[in-house]
Amino acid sequence: MVGQWRAVHDPKALTGVPAHITLVVPWVPPEQIKPQHLEELDEILARHPAFEFSLDEVHWFGDRVLWLAPHPAEPFQQLTEELADHFGTPAWGGKFGEIVPHLTVGLSGYALGASLTDAAEAIAAQLPVRCRAREVQVMCGDGVCWALAHRSLLGPAGPQPGQRVPAATGP
Repeated sequence: MVGQWRAVHDPKALTGVPAHITLVVPWVPPEQIKPQHLEELDEILARHPAFEFSLDEVHWFGDRVLWLAPHPAEPFQQLTEELADHFGTPAWGGKFGEIVPHLTVGLSGYALGASLTDAAEAIAAQLPVRCRAREVQVMCGDGVCWALAHRSLLGPAGPQPGQRVPAATGP
């Protein structure tokens, strides 16, 4: 749904960064990531259950950045806060007071041809999109090329709405 728009409006799309909702950037510089960091990340994320969310609103940061809002936003905010606190790496370098989880579609002025307004209209017509967060990916790059460096799974999800939970049995 956003791939074609990101390919022409988001410079990171062409460097290997997939559509995503950022939790913490910057994190540990790639050359300083140790196995211990990844083990700690795995342990933290395993305590958080996988969760359902939807992308159901188109938004703008000013008139420059088109993005999609995840609902609920709270699980993303909680993960961001916990990871930033644990690793001592404030989200976005602490530049912003509020954590606003989002999926960036594109930046204005980046591409020729179809505008971000066209993208916003086309994407809005396809919303909502139901999603499930199951993992967190660590992407490493130099700004020119990015690649997947590690995947951490979120923990098992609790029962879904309408799902029957087996009764507990005792000894």
